[in-house]
Amino acid sequence: MKRHSFVVGVAALCALAAVSFAQANNSPASSKLQSLGAADPASTTHFSVYLPLRNQASLEQLVNDQTNSASPSYHKWLTPAEFKSRFGPSPADVAKVSARLEAAGFTITAVHTQSIEVTGPVALVENLFSTRLNQMRTREGQIRFSAANHKLSMPNELASAGVVIPAFFPELSAHVHSAKLAAGSSAAGRIAPIGNASPNQRIATAASLYLPDDLNEAYSLPSFQTEVGSFFSPKKKQIAGVGAHIGIVISSVIDPADINSSFNQSLQLPPFLDIQDYSAVSNLPVPSVTIRPVDGGSGAFDPSTGDAAEASLDTQMSLGTAPGAQETLYNMPDLEFSSIIDAYAAVDEDNLVDVVSSSFGGCEREFTPAYNNGQDLTSIPKMMHQLFLRGNAQGITFLASSGDDGAVPCLSAAFENNPTNGTSFVEGVETPSSDPNVTAVGGTNLVTAATPTANDVTRSQENAQFDPLLPAEFEIGPGDIVSVNNNTWGSGGGYSVIFAKPLYQLFANTTRPGRAVPDISLMMGGCPQGADFAAGACSEPTSADIIFIGGGIGIVIGTSASSPEMAGVLALDVELNGRLGNVNPLIYNMSFLQTVTAPLAAKSALIFNRDIKGDNNGFKVKPGDAYSTVLGNGTIDVKNFLGLQNAAPAGIPGTATNP
Repeated sequence: MKRHSFVVGVAALCALAAVSFAQANNSPASSKLQSLGAADPASTTHFSVYLPLRNQASLEQLVNDQTNSASPSYHKWLTPAEFKSRFGPSPADVAKVSARLEAAGFTITAVHTQSIEVTGPVALVENLFSTRLNQMRTREGQIRFSAANHKLSMPNELASAGVVIPAFFPELSAHVHSAKLAAGSSAAGRIAPIGNASPNQRIATAASLYLPDDLNEAYSLPSFQTEVGSFFSPKKKQIAGVGAHIGIVISSVIDPADINSSFNQSLQLPPFLDIQDYSAVSNLPVPSVTIRPVDGGSGAFDPSTGDAAEASLDTQMSLGTAPGAQETLYNMPDLEFSSIIDAYAAVDEDNLVDVVSSSFGGCEREFTPAYNNGQDLTSIPKMMHQLFLRGNAQGITFLASSGDDGAVPCLSAAFENNPTNGTSFVEGVETPSSDPNVTAVGGTNLVTAATPTANDVTRSQENAQFDPLLPAEFEIGPGDIVSVNNNTWGSGGGYSVIFAKPLYQLFANTTRPGRAVPDISLMMGGCPQGADFAAGACSEPTSADIIFIGGGIGIVIGTSASSPEMAGVLALDVELNGRLGNVNPLIYNMSFLQTVTAPLAAKSALIFNRDIKGDNNGFKVKPGDAYSTVLGNGTIDVKNFLGLQNAAPAGIPGTATNP
C-alpha cells in the first residue's frame, strides 16, 4: 500500500483569479491494488528473468576507481560490449536458464545483457514456480499478475543461477514525488493577483513561484555567455548542456506543445511570464524530447494524471536548467518495480544518455521479510543496484528524488500484513534513492529577493521545515477506510536497511550504519493539499514551481522538481568534462574540502549552502551542518560546483545571460 500524491493544474493563467484544479486519482485511499480474483490460466504473461552479474566485487572496485582521479581507470568508461564480456552473467547460466524456460513451454522473445524476456500462459507460470497467480488492477489501470503469498518456488536450474523475477509482485510499486498546494497556503494565496501583475511585479508579487530560469539565477548557474578556456585564450561558450544527453524515467509521455510553451513558443502568456523569444536569445533550437517506450509504454498523454504532470515537470525542469541538452524519456506502463527495473535495464542497454533522473520511489522496508509474510524480496533492489553499477561503469549518472514524506515514508509491517491494525507512518527511506550508486536529491523551500533589480531572483534564505498533514486514509475494503497518523510532507531522508554505509560517506556525520539519504538538495517547495494547519503546517515560508501541462499552467511542489533540476546541472558538467559516472564521491569530496577550508575561503567561493535549518519529522538540520539526513550536503552554488568560480552568474531570467 502506497501514499500517492497530487499535482495541481491551473485551468488558464489569464484567469488565475478563479483558480480551478485538475486532480489526479492518486489519493492514498485509492492506492491499493484492486484484486480481480484468480488469474485465467489461459491468459498471456510477458515478463523478464534477470540473472546476476559476475565478479560484482571487482565491478564495485572498478566503479570506485573510475571516480578516483588518482586511479589509472579514472573516467575510462566501458562500452556495453566490454561490460558484458567482463561482468555479464555467465553464458552457461544464460543457456541453462533459457533451456529450462523453453522446456517448460515458454517462448523467449529477447535476450539482453542481464535479462531474458519470456512470454507464455499463466498456467505455465503456476506450474513452473509452484504458485497461484491472482489478477490485479494497478492504479494506472494496467492488469498485473500477483504471486500468492508473495512466493515463487524456483526450479533448480533457475535457483542455482540466482535469477530474480520481479514481475509477479505488483504490490511493490512506487509513487511520484510531487503534490498539489493546499488551498489557502501562502503560495496559493499569491496566485490570484499574478494575472494582473506587470513584469516589474513578477518577483514582488510571486516570490514563492518559480520557473526554471528563476532557479538558474537563485542557485547561481554560470552565465549563458560564460568564457571558458585558459587565461591567455578565453573562449566564449554557451554553457547550456550542449552535447549532453539527459534521460527521464517515468510512466507517461508528454505533450510536445508543453515543451514549446515552457520556452514561450506557442502559448500566449501574461506579462509576468513574458520572457524573450528563446531561440533568438540562445541561438539554440527549442528543446525536444524523444520518447523511448519500455514494455509498451503508458499509452496516450493524459494531463489529468499525476504521472503526466510528473513527466512534464521532469522534462521542463531538466531542460530549463540545461536547454542545450538532448533528452530521452523512458516511458514505462506503470510504476511497478518490475517496469522500473526494465526501464533501467533499457537505459544501460541503449547507453545513449549521460544523466538519468527518476522522480518516484517506494518504501525500502517493503522488500524485507517482515512485510512479505517472511519472504525476502530484497533481491529486487539488489538487482536494481547491479543495473546502477553497470550504468556507472559505462559512465552514466543516476539521480532520484529522495521523497516528500520526510523521515516517515513507510507504513508499519503490522499494518501492511493486517490493515485493521491502526498505526502511524514510520521511519525509512525510499528506493531507488537509497541505492549507494544513485544520487539522492532532497529539497527545501526557497525564498528570494528582487535585488538588485525588480526582475532578479536573488537567493535570500531556505528552510527545510516539514509540514504535518492530516491523517492519510486507506481503503482496505469496499467502504472500509482506515486512517494512518504521523502523515508528513518534507524532504525525504534517513538510513537504508538494505545497503551499508558507502565509503564516500566515511567523513559524513551520520549516526547509523546504513547508507544515509539524501546526498544533495535543491528547491522542492511545501504546503501541500492536506496540510494540517492546526498542527503548525505551512508556518515557514513556502515555494513552488510553475510548469506547462496540457496547454495550461501547473503549480507543482516536491523533490520531483529538485531531482531533474540537478540532472540539468550535471548535464552542464557533462558538457564541460564528459561523462561522470557515480557523482556521489565527487559531492562528498567537495563537501569535505569545504568543511576543511571554509574558515579561510571567501563566502562567494563556497559550493554548498549551509545556512539552512529544518526538520523532516525524524531528523533535523541546523545552520552550519555539513551533512544531515534532511538535506544531505545542502543546496549548491552551481557555478562553484562546476569549477567556474570566476564566471559571471546567470542574470535576469529571459535575458541573454539566462534565457
